[in-house]
Amino acid sequence: MGSEKRKIMIFGGTGYLGKYMVKACVSMGHFTYAYTRPLKPNQDDSKLELLKEFESMGVCIIQGELDEHEKLVSHLRKVEIVISTLAVPQYLEQLKIISAMKDAGTIKRFIPSEFGNEVDRVRGLPPLEALFSNKRKIRRATEAAEIPYTCVSANSFAAYFVNYLLHPHDKQQDEVVVYGTGKAKAVFNYEDDIANYTIKAATDPRAANRVMIIRPPGNIASQLELISAWQEKTGKTLRKIHVPEEEIIKLTQTLPHPDNIPVSILHSIFIKGDGMSFELNSDDLEASKLFSDYKCTSLDALLEMFLVDPPQPRVAVFA
Repeated sequence: MGSEKRKIMIFGGTGYLGKYMVKACVSMGHFTYAYTRPLKPNQDDSKLELLKEFESMGVCIIQGELDEHEKLVSHLRKVEIVISTLAVPQYLEQLKIISAMKDAGTIKRFIPSEFGNEVDRVRGLPPLEALFSNKRKIRRATEAAEIPYTCVSANSFAAYFVNYLLHPHDKQQDEVVVYGTGKAKAVFNYEDDIANYTIKAATDPRAANRVMIIRPPGNIASQLELISAWQEKTGKTLRKIHVPEEEIIKLTQTLPHPDNIPVSILHSIFIKGDGMSFELNSDDLEASKLFSDYKCTSLDALLEMFLVDPPQPRVAVFA
């Protein structure tokens, strides 16, 4: 496909990562379509404002349900690339998108909603493993439909987890929670970079039918290293409260669904270190090497951003 401008449809564009994806797509000059659920009479103002912002950017807004197969097919025939950022409860709804893409017959690349661990190479505690299983089902369904794809393993959303772990907006904070020993390495990728890498990969023939892993060297750190870096920048000393692994595992067993999912994710990222649990080899596609001309945001630069003008904490589906 190359670097020319493409027609790209994004599902879940008003969600947490979807907003970044839509804006990255527009900024790269692509013709951008956002397929969104029909607005309700009591729709919250934030979604209405976001859709107005999208329209002002030139995004084509399409309102529809995923159950409207014929409507979906007709709109998919207008585009070449489909990116899904649907949230956890909607993962299997992507089967409807896959069916419609197959009937449309025009799609040159599909990026399913993953953006976390490389699910074919890691395993999680039961609540998280159920999510991984759903992601694998979408991968296998895409392959079976013979739709060209790129799966993006983005590891951890950096802005989200810096807010979650460090609470930089709390000026009175004097303590920080550490999960497990705090020594396991994690990969923190800024959401804006995840979106930019994804759009680049969606239009690059080198990423066709591949898994792209986002693991820039400057974005790898343990919890203890993250806390130390933040203390150095703020001049504050934070008291560390460790939550042992056994307590986290017990919570995943006793909390009701879906409350047990966030705890399982914490275990995967910050106790097991799943994002760094396997070595990359010459056959792997790593984003910062594939797109070496793109300057991504290092973890240090992100902490500087939080120090000077911290982004507001966001509510995301924690999975």
